[in-house]
Amino acid sequence: MKARLWAALLSLLFGAVLAWYLIYTRQLVNAVNADARALSSMYARVLEGVSDPDRESFVVLFDMLEEIESLGVPVVVIAEDGQIHAARNLPFVHDPSDPSSAQRVLEYTALLDERNDPLIEEGIGVIHFGMPAVVERLRWVPWIQAATLIVIVLTAIWIFRSTVRAEQERVWATMARESAHQLSTPLSSLSGWVEILRMPADERAVVASEDRIAQEVEVDVERLNKVAQRFELIGRRPRMATVDVGEVLQRLEGYFAARLPRLDRSIELTVQIAPQVQPVAGNPVLLEWAFENLIKNAVDVLAGRGGKIEVSAVPADDGRCIAIRFVDDGPGVPPELRKHIFEPGVSSKKSGWGVGLTLTRRIVEETHGGSIVLGKRRQGAEFVVTLPVVRSDRTT
Repeated sequence: MKARLWAALLSLLFGAVLAWYLIYTRQLVNAVNADARALSSMYARVLEGVSDPDRESFVVLFDMLEEIESLGVPVVVIAEDGQIHAARNLPFVHDPSDPSSAQRVLEYTALLDERNDPLIEEGIGVIHFGMPAVVERLRWVPWIQAATLIVIVLTAIWIFRSTVRAEQERVWATMARESAHQLSTPLSSLSGWVEILRMPADERAVVASEDRIAQEVEVDVERLNKVAQRFELIGRRPRMATVDVGEVLQRLEGYFAARLPRLDRSIELTVQIAPQVQPVAGNPVLLEWAFENLIKNAVDVLAGRGGKIEVSAVPADDGRCIAIRFVDDGPGVPPELRKHIFEPGVSSKKSGWGVGLTLTRRIVEETHGGSIVLGKRRQGAEFVVTLPVVRSDRTT
């Protein structure tokens, strides 16, 4: 949320700078046009003086002097005898009768000479001049642009580092939640078997035999071992092999069969594998993790209300992939969450953490080159996983 806010503020800052730059550039263009207008007027007055022999030259020159002064160019003319002959457009008031003012003008000419070499005109003296006001304003444009760019770049770096830090913290929190999510099922099952073992022998015999309890406890321990293997694969490049998706799904069916509610508001899980389904190239541990997340989400949705979960695997129409569908008859995914259901932290369950589907999509798409989509159903939810099959000319 903070990253989005800072990104919006950075966009506003960039927009404000861009607007200021456009306005400032427009003002400079208008100033240049005004100077061009003044020069054109001077040219017209010279032509007027040349073409009108009845008009005295000094009148034309006097008018031109006014036009030159309107350009705002600071000019100081020092005669050959060293006296100040003329001074126009100075940044201070010049009093020709004041010696201190004359000294100030001479000091100012040194500043003008640092920017522009003076002109020497025979019979007139030395002409010291500065830059027009519009050029003075243009001198600051590159510095303002550089400063603005530095501010924007530094702000962007700070936002990026803050975003990365926040993302790292969210990843750690996500993994902690997912570890709890993964461990909850086998731990709950083990707790149940422990309670059964604490029952009197005659009552325990009615529920399950000791061999059955031992087998189920062994299954849960194996499940905990698989959870450990799953987290070991995070951040590593998994080893790929030829995987029979049917076997993975049937193994999950057997695992959930003994752990689904069977009495009031029961949940029924069915798995159907088409005989034409070909194996895929993948990692069996990660694929089982992804499929288990989808089934576990459906179980959580149906908890307390009961329902059916149907899992099926069939060849895709193009023959290059297989499609695995996970369908339940629960309340479905709210319309406002459909576009964001695979994003971290997004869940349709009140107690959900929004982790399982994010990891499932990463396993399916990034690791196995497949796809996962949320189907369009009026009732319940449908997730369709598509995985490429092992081709005969492909080495795994």
